[in-house]
This record gives sequence, C-alpha cells and structure tokens, in this order.
Amino acid sequence: MNYRILRDSAQLYDFCQAIRHQAWLAIDTEFIRQNTYYPILSLVQICSQDDQLVLIDPLTINDLTPLWSLLADPSICKVFHSARQDIEVLFQLGHLMPQNLFDTQIAGVFLGYGDMAGFARVVETEFSIELDKKLSRTNWLQRPLSEAQIQYALDDVRYLAPFYRRIQQRLTTEQKQALDFDFTRLLDPTLYIIEPNQAWLKVKGTKGFNRKKLGIVKSLAAWREVEAVRQNLPRKWVIDDDAIIELAKRPALTVEGLFKIPDLKPASIRQYGEAIIQQLDMAFKHPEDWPEKPSNSLVPSQEEARLLTLVYDHAQHCAQQQGITLNTLCNKQDLLRFIRNQPNNLEQGWRYEILGKHLKNVILDSSDIAII
Repeated sequence: MNYRILRDSAQLYDFCQAIRHQAWLAIDTEFIRQNTYYPILSLVQICSQDDQLVLIDPLTINDLTPLWSLLADPSICKVFHSARQDIEVLFQLGHLMPQNLFDTQIAGVFLGYGDMAGFARVVETEFSIELDKKLSRTNWLQRPLSEAQIQYALDDVRYLAPFYRRIQQRLTTEQKQALDFDFTRLLDPTLYIIEPNQAWLKVKGTKGFNRKKLGIVKSLAAWREVEAVRQNLPRKWVIDDDAIIELAKRPALTVEGLFKIPDLKPASIRQYGEAIIQQLDMAFKHPEDWPEKPSNSLVPSQEEARLLTLVYDHAQHCAQQQGITLNTLCNKQDLLRFIRNQPNNLEQGWRYEILGKHLKNVILDSSDIAII
C-alpha cells in the first residue's frame, strides 16, 4: 500500500494545491481528549478521489492553513464516517467550518445499516474484510508512529473511499436530496460552541429542580465552562456534574462546608473553594437570573391522542425494520408536532424519506379522525 506522510508546511501546501481539482476526499482524524478541554489533533488521514493516500501530521506542521482552506472549499465534498466529532475537532482548531460534507454513517440508514453503524461493521459487510480495531485507544501523540498505527489509520480512509463510491451508485436522487438537509445541519457552528450561560442545559440530573436550584446549576456551570477553557482542562477536572447537582440540593455557605459534599474532591475544594462559594452567593443574590427549564411537552387532545397512538405504532415498526433506535428516529412530541403541521424532525432529511412521507399517507387514510 503506497502512502505519504506530510510532516512540514511545504509538503502540506503542495498536496492541497495538487488535489484542488478533485470532486471529493475521504477524510478521518485521530485525536486525544483525555487531559484537556480542547482535543489535540494528532493525525489527519485523506484518500483522494484518485486514490492517493496521505497522512498529515499536525504535531510537526507549524502552519495548517492549507488544510483549513481545503476543508472550507465548497467545491470539494469532504466524506467522513460519523463526522460530528471530526468536525468539532477541526472547527475548534482551525476556526473554520468545513464545507460540503457527506457522512456515510448517516447515509447508511438508506442501505439497511441502521443509525449507528460502526465503520468496521460496514467494511466487513461491504468488502468482507475484518478491520483490526485493537489500536482504537492507542497513543496517537507518540512519535514515530508504529507501522501498525499507520496501517490502522489508513484503513479508515482507504475503505471509506470505495464505500462512498458504492453509496453514490445505490442512493436515489430523493435520498441524496434528503441527506443534504442532514449534512447541512451538521455544519451549524452552534452545535460545537457552548456559551457559558447555556452550559447548565447540558448538566445531567436536574429533573424536578425548581428555579432556585436551576439558578445554582446555571451559575456553577457557567463558571466551570470559563475556568475549563482558561486552563484547557476537562470540565470534570474543575467540578463534575454530580458535585454541581449536590451543591444545588445542599448549597454550602463556607469553604469548610464544601468538604461535606460527597462528590466534591478535597483537591478541587482547595483550588476552587473560594470561587465555588462566590458563585453560590451570586446565585442567591440574583433570583432574576434563575432560569426556567425549557419545556417541550405538548399535550394532545382526545382526537390527537387516538391518531398519535396510530402513528407511534407505525414509527415503532419503521424503526425496527430499518434497524434504527426509535429515539433517534422520533419521539411522541415529534409525532404530535407532525400531526399538527408544526416544525418537527420528520418533515425533512432522512427521517422524512424513511418515516415522514409514509406518515402523511397514514394520516390521510385516517381522515375519519378529527384533528383539532
């Protein structure tokens, strides 16, 4: 297997210029995200349309501008399998959103792979080749890379390219158009940027909290986000979700009182104790900032409930047939919005092609049920 490793800016520039005319590139990344807030990009693998295999080493290249420019070029389709984490890493480091995306994992829903097909499973099914995944948690920061690491990394793009070709032949025009909607959604920068004042929405365990407790969670989560970014540390190294939840339930008044919180480590108290108490004080002093937890709960009318039961049964059957997790396909709130012709996840994209289009006929065939 012929490949090149690009280790300096001049090599990267020449490669990016040479493939500008190609219609698509198969891409994958390797990164480490154990001890930092921001992931460390460790390797970028590319298989070009004309089957050039290249490894880009971001640890030795000082200027990755040619790569960012290539990814942002809308005339070249960037093919990934399960793209979201790759996009997050590339966007956070390059500060440019990749353009013109194709995610073969999402497209796989039209090929019978379900919604979460791992790449190894796809390769085994499509090419009767079993990939060795023993190196999935290898240290990608080590240099030089071993031959086994190099082969592992290259496998993720040298089979992705022919899989993409097969997908293009097997998808219908309608399916491709539906996927364009889903791929565009993946390129929304707001998916990858967390505003500190919105960080509380991602804290788990707030069900049933009143506004005061949510205010404490909001204050602590915002402070944690800023602190984690400032020090480039994982959020949980500053304070984890369990500790935030416990403090919302039993807020401490002093630093000494923090030692009674079971999920708060003594080392964290010594380093951040004063700041934590300050955030608790601020939450108490500003009840106007206490949030209301967003509620998307819709209550169906009696007539809607009858139709909701019908379409929910169809959704369950569809999910089972397609090998898709029902919650990934839809939930009852999505279905109720669909019945009401309100904005919902079933009106566009792959969900419409697989389920939404069918449900429109189900609703029409149930015209004897009055919908208010």
